[in-house]
Amino acid sequence: MDVDTQTKNIAFQKRWAPTWQRFFVAFFAATIVFDLGHRLLDVQIELFWGISGYNFSWVLAMYALPVLAGIVFSLIYGWGGKLLSHLPPMFILGINYYSTMQTGAPEGASLIPLMWWGFFLILNMEFCAIGGFIGELLLRYHYGTLDMPGTADYAPADSERLPDRKKE
Repeated sequence: MDVDTQTKNIAFQKRWAPTWQRFFVAFFAATIVFDLGHRLLDVQIELFWGISGYNFSWVLAMYALPVLAGIVFSLIYGWGGKLLSHLPPMFILGINYYSTMQTGAPEGASLIPLMWWGFFLILNMEFCAIGGFIGELLLRYHYGTLDMPGTADYAPADSERLPDRKKE
């Protein structure tokens, strides 16, 4: 079987669900990972406890946890997950800040200014996007470039290869 016949018979895998369903499953899974991680690490980014509040668990919640949530999002969603993985930190941190603003900060803590919170939010969103990129790389490593689920929409219309140059 020559190369041209092989490329004509490329079978693209079907996606396991439509795009909108994959988005909701990936969004809720990454949101659960992100929120559960913050609860387990006992970190509330919207509160300022003084310099002692910036400890190792805070660093894990700011850098490692968003990367993990982004990987989860991208592995579930598939192609394009790195772009949409910005959303879970925005959702969770926005709800946390708003609820703390409405209920008030606990004794010994204060609500950080909105600009600091915005900086921390953007930092979490970008690290989540890095995790989404890593998740897409893991998918590409497992499935290859054209056989990845969800890439059938982006497949070339004419899948014939260019002729190889013959050695003279």
